Amino acid sequence: MRKKIELYGTLGPSDCKKDILIKMFQAGMTGIRLNLSHSGLTDCEPWLSTFYDAAEAMHIVPDLLVDLQGPEVRIGTLSAPLSLQKNDVITFISTEEKNAAKCSNSDFIIPLPSPVFSYLKKGQIIRMDDGKIIAVIEECENAFTARIRTEGVLTSRKSFSIDGISVQLPTLTAKDMEQIKLLSRYRVTGVMLPFVRGKEDLLCLRRALLDEGLSHIRIFAKIENLTGVSRLSAILPHCDHVVIARGDLGNAVPLSRLPAVQKEIARMCLLFKKPFMVVTQMLASMENHPVPTRAEVNDIFHSVLDGASSLMLTGETAMGQYPVEAMQMLSDTAFEAQRYQMEAKFLP
Repeated sequence: MRKKIELYGTLGPSDCKKDILIKMFQAGMTGIRLNLSHSGLTDCEPWLSTFYDAAEAMHIVPDLLVDLQGPEVRIGTLSAPLSLQKNDVITFISTEEKNAAKCSNSDFIIPLPSPVFSYLKKGQIIRMDDGKIIAVIEECENAFTARIRTEGVLTSRKSFSIDGISVQLPTLTAKDMEQIKLLSRYRVTGVMLPFVRGKEDLLCLRRALLDEGLSHIRIFAKIENLTGVSRLSAILPHCDHVVIARGDLGNAVPLSRLPAVQKEIARMCLLFKKPFMVVTQMLASMENHPVPTRAEVNDIFHSVLDGASSLMLTGETAMGQYPVEAMQMLSDTAFEAQRYQMEAKFLP
């Protein structure tokens, strides 16, 4: 059987307790991810202390991956979650705007980074929270408004994308640079860079790590848009690991095409002998149910058969009701896939 697959959870309110983390390690978890788009390393110090206590109790030296904000577009901080219904009108303001209430009569005010507004045009389809909430831009003159097409509850710092448009933001934010200075203190072993657009993004991150004496930290290139897919052969030599991040990648292409894109990325990684991770909605139903769908189990199984060297759970462990059960299912299914591979070698 080939090398054991790395299995990651995501640290959050649901799994930040020592007993839960111990059980996740017992289930097969090898490391955890912390999403710094929503907070910082110092803010999460109590969670990280608990994580390392659990690892020490299990005599494990774990991986800690941090997800930078990078050039990913996210909405700003909301005063409260927004329950958006079909045909509701939302108004976008700059994150620098101090008086949101004066900007519109709309009940739904959503802050965006100011560079985004130059890309907005009437009729565009926008997607928030990994595409769960869809809206159409209606006005871009007196105000920037959009009408909700697919309803949902929107919370702070969720992803934002415009169909067919790549918003150009700097590779690393000022906050990212601050977090990089703290990586050693919190024993971070890998950095995930979202929305990698080319080798230049990775070289930028590599320089920032070298400046802090962190050459040992692995770089995980998240492929989340068509630019990254088209430049994959140039990207691969400059990262340690590729991440097939299917949330935003599923917004960049029709969902019916997503499996083919995933297969092509996997094929390229195998060709270049570059390890890759599959992530996003691996066991999404287990956020609220103790048993996954058959399709989810098949997805994990075939991701392993396609050559994935690591798998990651996100909301299933960070926010879900069954973090231990989800990790156990991920581990068991990955094991069965590897066992099948081994047995298939000896079949006539």
